[in-house]
Amino acid sequence: MISNADPSRTLLQLLGARHLETGFVRESGTFGPREWQAKLHLALDGLPSFAGLQPDFAGERLVVAPDPVYIEHAFDHAKYGECSPAPALEITIPSVHDRNSGRRPVKHVLSAIAQYAPFDPRASTDKARAAFLEATLAVLERYAPGLRRQVIASELLLPADIESEFRITGGHWHHGELALDQFLMLRPVPGAAQYAMPVNGLYLCGAGCHPGGGVMGAAGKNAAQAVLRQERAA
Repeated sequence: MISNADPSRTLLQLLGARHLETGFVRESGTFGPREWQAKLHLALDGLPSFAGLQPDFAGERLVVAPDPVYIEHAFDHAKYGECSPAPALEITIPSVHDRNSGRRPVKHVLSAIAQYAPFDPRASTDKARAAFLEATLAVLERYAPGLRRQVIASELLLPADIESEFRITGGHWHHGELALDQFLMLRPVPGAAQYAMPVNGLYLCGAGCHPGGGVMGAAGKNAAQAVLRQERAA
């Protein structure tokens, strides 16, 4: 069996802790997100103009994080179960690369990772969602004046929404942090970093495996190779 679900859901829910050693269960419980992001999607009737940015670079990854202090302040509120009032943003406008985008009412789509929005009931209410959407739009408007007037529709996915809709434990699309203690031989946990789990015939192939979700398809390819090696050795 090969699972693309996150490690916690695969091992502790789908399989069940009773089939695993106590120490491994404890290790598995430490893997997961510690910092949470929301995902904002905007349908726009035109290409936003970012101050100081040449139009040729609009299709690149744009980051709003002026300095480390800004990021620290953005994270401070998450420690208390609140969304950031001035989030750091990672922005992409993939429609820039679509030659047909100008022929439709929705001419462009903007996607932004907004940091930070904690996985916390206090940050998942309708009121908190509306406030975080407003805060995120305010930051975008600061760097792209006039953007609000271009918005046709918006969608804000908080971590709780991502968990509910996509069944990802904790609402983190990388399943766990891309951090030093969850990289390489430590991803997802020591002793289970080569895709084969400590249960005969069970493998992981998702973003919770090395090298993580940021390298598209690599975890799946590596997991397939691990399965084939095991089959040849059998």
